[in-house]
Amino acid sequence: MRQPLRHTFIGRLAALGVSVAVLWALFFVAGPRVVAHLPALQHYGEVQDIYGIRSGQLYYTDVEMSQQAEINSRSTWRFTPTGPAKGGEPGAPGPVAAPMAAGPAAGTAVAR
Repeated sequence: MRQPLRHTFIGRLAALGVSVAVLWALFFVAGPRVVAHLPALQHYGEVQDIYGIRSGQLYYTDVEMSQQAEINSRSTWRFTPTGPAKGGEPGAPGPVAAPMAAGPAAGTAVAR
């Protein structure tokens, strides 16, 4: 019968030390060597330097490029073209509902 491992303070401390050493080796030894041998990653780093993007940021809300990308992505879905109607008249609405503009619902606006 197998005996359970004893989790002593020294054993836990040794496991923590080994884990930290392995992570340090991955980030500061293996990582830079991989980047040095892959031109695509070198280009990625250069682009980050050009646009001033810090890759460790969690949200890129202060980076103008990401703001423009988000606006373009939202506009693509909001204003998706519907195309011609299938088998109907040229002016008939297509199978996809037309995008609605943000603002008050139709019929509730007060005329001035």
